[in-house]
Parts: sequence; C-alpha cells; structure tokens
Amino acid sequence: MGFNTALSGIKASADFLSTTGNNIANSDTTGFKKSRVEFGDLYNTNVIGAGSSNTIGSGVAVNNIAQEFSAGNISYTDNNLDLAIDGTGFFVLDVGGTQAYTRAGDFKLNEEGYLVTNDGAYVQGYNAVNGIIGGALEDLQVPTERIAPEASTAVELEFNLDSRLDDVPPFIEASFDPGDPDTYTFTQTANTSPAPPATPQAVTLYYAKSDAPNTYQVYATVDGEQNDPTTGLPYLSETYVVFDDADGSFSTTTASGQTPFAPIYVGDGTNVTLGDPAAVTGITVAGLTFDFDGAQPEIATPDNFARPTFDPADPKSYTYSNTNTIYDALGEEHTIGYYFIKQGENNTWEMKVTVDGEINNPVPQPVIDPLTGLQAIDPVTGLPQTQIVPYLPEDTVVRFDNEGNLIGAYTGYEPYTVPSPTQLSITGWDPTDSNAVLEIDLGDSTQYALSSSDTFRQDGYAAGELQGVSFDEDGLLIASYTNQQTAVLGQIALANFDNVDGLTPAGDTAWVASSDSGAANIGRPNTGTFGSIQGGALEESNVDLTEELVALIEAQRNYQANSKTLETENTVTQTIINLR
Repeated sequence: MGFNTALSGIKASADFLSTTGNNIANSDTTGFKKSRVEFGDLYNTNVIGAGSSNTIGSGVAVNNIAQEFSAGNISYTDNNLDLAIDGTGFFVLDVGGTQAYTRAGDFKLNEEGYLVTNDGAYVQGYNAVNGIIGGALEDLQVPTERIAPEASTAVELEFNLDSRLDDVPPFIEASFDPGDPDTYTFTQTANTSPAPPATPQAVTLYYAKSDAPNTYQVYATVDGEQNDPTTGLPYLSETYVVFDDADGSFSTTTASGQTPFAPIYVGDGTNVTLGDPAAVTGITVAGLTFDFDGAQPEIATPDNFARPTFDPADPKSYTYSNTNTIYDALGEEHTIGYYFIKQGENNTWEMKVTVDGEINNPVPQPVIDPLTGLQAIDPVTGLPQTQIVPYLPEDTVVRFDNEGNLIGAYTGYEPYTVPSPTQLSITGWDPTDSNAVLEIDLGDSTQYALSSSDTFRQDGYAAGELQGVSFDEDGLLIASYTNQQTAVLGQIALANFDNVDGLTPAGDTAWVASSDSGAANIGRPNTGTFGSIQGGALEESNVDLTEELVALIEAQRNYQANSKTLETENTVTQTIINLR
C-alpha cells in the first residue's frame, strides 16, 4: 500500500510540475490563460468498507486541470489590427469549418484581404455593404478597392465677421469742422463766375463718409465760411450723395455701365430716388451748381478714396476672404473663394463667390424680360437672349441684428432697394455637369468684435486608395483612404458562454465549446455583457511569474517528499526480507 501511495504522490507532483512549467513557458503568449492543478485524495474501500473511520488513504489523484479566465494586462502596440477585449467575451474563429474561440487578437490580413490568425484561422464578424452592417456571421474581409469620388452638393460656411472693421472709406462719426481733415473724407473747390464788378468766390464741398453704403454727407463753405452772413444759415442744408460703385452694386438703376462711382442720388437722405447720372439733382452753393452733366463743375467722385473694384487678387477690394476645396463628379479639385465686403455701419456685408479664381458663371444665363417675366428674345436674331453673370447675383448681402446674430442672406441694399431673402447657391461650377447646384448654408454665422474667421465643411471628395484600417471600441472595422475619407467595412463578433470553465482547449490559444460550457452566445462588442474592443493593443498572458516560481518550488518539494516516502517504504520492506 505504501508504495502505491508514494507513487500517486510522485505522479501528482509531476503533473503539478508540468502544469506550472506550462504556465511559465506561456507567460509571454498573447491571450494565454494559466492553469492550475486540482487534487483529490484516494481511499481503498474494498477491505474495510465505505464510511469506516479507520480508513487509511491510498494516495492522491489529479481531479482536474482548470484554466483561469481572469483578464490579462492590455499592452498597446503599433499595429491597428492587434485587438484586445476589455471585459468579457472571446473572438470567434473559423478553423477549417469548426468554430473556435480565442482571446488572442494578434490578427493579420491574408492575400485575399481576410482577417486571420497567425495559424490561418478566419476571424468572424459582420461585413458591411455600402456602410450598412449585415446580420450574418461570416469571414471578416477588408475590401481593397478604391473609393469612388463624390461631387460636392452642399457647403456649410459658418463665419464671424469682425464688427470692429471699418467700411472703406471709413464712416466719419465726428462733427464736421472745415479746419479738421479728420472730419471729412475728401473735398473739391470751384470758383463762382459773377458778373463784374463782383469778385469770384471760392466754393468748397466737403464729402464725409456716412453710415450707409457708398453714401457721403456733403458740407459747403464759401471763402472759408460755413454760414451765409446774410441769413446766418449754412450755405448748404443737410445733403447726401450716393454713388454707384465700380462693381455695379446698384446695377438695377440706369447708372449701370456708367463711369465708376457715378452719382445716382442727391438729396436730404429721407426720400431715396435712384436716377440716371445725367439727371442727378445738382448741389447749388452761392449760385454755383455742381452736377453730373459733363460740364464743370461736376460732383466729385471718391475714386481715390473708396474701395477699388472687387478683384479676388486685390485684398484692398474686400474686407475678409478665404478659399477652400470642392470636388466635381470626377473627383477633381476646384477652389471656391468667398469674400465679404463691409457695406456701411448697419450690419450689412456684401458677399462674392469665385470658383477657380473666376467670379462669373461660365454657363450663360437667360435674360429675363421685366415686363413678361420670361426669357427675352433678341429682336435681330429671334433667339433667346443670354448673358454671363456672377455666381452670386449682384447685391447679394448677409445681414446681422444688433446682437451680432445672422438674420439671413438677401439680394439688395436698404434703402436703395427692398431686400429680398434668398437661398444661396451656385451653378455652372462643375465642368462635368453644368446643371450641378452647390447649396451654401451660412449656419450660425455671427458679427462679433472678434477677429474674422470661418469654418468650412462640404460633402464631396476625390477618389481614394485604401490607406489603412483600424477598429473602434464597438469593434467597427473602419477603413481610411488617401482622400481623407473613412468607411465602415464591418464589425467583429464576440462570443460568451454560460460556463467558460467548461471550454475545451484546442491549442494555438483557442478553445472549443463543450457540453459543459454550453453553446456560444454570439453578439457585438460593447453591447449586453460583451466587453469593448481596444484597437492597436493585445491582451497579455494572465500568468504571474512570481506566483509560478513559488509553485515550482512547492512542486519540487512535494516530489522530493513523496520520493522519500517511497525510499522509506523500500527500506522497511528490505528489513522484513532480511529477517531469518
């Protein structure tokens, strides 16, 4: 009996030693779960009978080699295809038609783009079609096809225009003083031509930029005096002159096509009537009339002081601008420019749009007959009339309230026209589709006392090649392309079991289900009881080397002690044999 007891102890200690050695050997194996030996004592019940209190044990047996499925540390790597499960669950594998499960996420792509393990098992998941994730479990694949281009159809332009910026020329708020050049913008002087013996008088007009677009308040002096000595009143009552700027901002008037900054209105500012420059009401001071009929003296124009004609290449012709990229149907890049010109002091900014540096739509637009509202017909050719127009209609403005919030986009200036709300859009910019419309949304743009800036977003992109793939915490397989686009290609699957201790080891750090574990419950990461996915990381072995080295000493001690039992039993037996 003693021999059998000692031998069972030696065998159990050897199994303990082997299990500990296997743990130590796999201390660096990704996803490895350590094992422990579970012992049970043996009793010989054949002679004395079961339940006897005098029963002598017959040794020890290994009842079970159990694996501990506690989580290992997560170690981050530089490989986007390395995956770790933060929480419960197993990756699902297809090994030659058999479903296996692992915590080792050191995956690779094979030559066909399938996600596989180092030994070629296929990783299971849910593939996506056009970004829609399917519901069938299958081999997870990374398509390597290039992504097709998408034409831009909408732009979201959200900006802040600095309320502190001045109109050009700047509004003069100070009270007029003919001796202070800071109280007016420019002047002109002409002499009267009285009949002898009266002497000529010098009449000077002072133009001070007002708070309205292209509008100047006019003051006058005669021989340096602002008031008529006879009446004691100013030589010139409250008078304003409005100019049609070089861009044709008031092109709906007959001033269109005239010289830059032709005057279109002279009055007291209360009754705005736009007129032909040749019919502009004159400014009469001391019998001398300044008008715009071709004869001197004419109303002076602000050519040397006002903002120059809008030119995308001339920063002096606008207040703020920026450019960004949009894409046509073939994925070719085009540069869209947006420009804002402050108009007066009443929270109004004119807006211009260019594409590839051009302000005009290359596609001819119909000329509308104002009487019929239909396309005009050329009386000579009998053909419908067309014209080249800017991408945005003339006088397109954005307006803000007194708190700096955007009111909307309009066509027309107050008080020269009645502004009408408009939805901003441009056509003709896409050479592959002349009818393509690009909608422009100004979002929650503002006019605050902050430096001008903008945020630009658009929905188009060029064609792109696959650049890389990665996984997010929900296990979504996300592809990135050379055109800065991303696409969801699929989602990895996870499995869990009612009894993970019942899983059967299958080698290569994988397990298969058994009757003890129950069937696999398969689902998606970060849902229910399933853990989340850590991309670019691996789960280390849960082996504690210090603990295993102590166990190694313990196994060695047990082996030696059981060997001593065997040696002692042998000595006693030899003593009996030697009796005479």
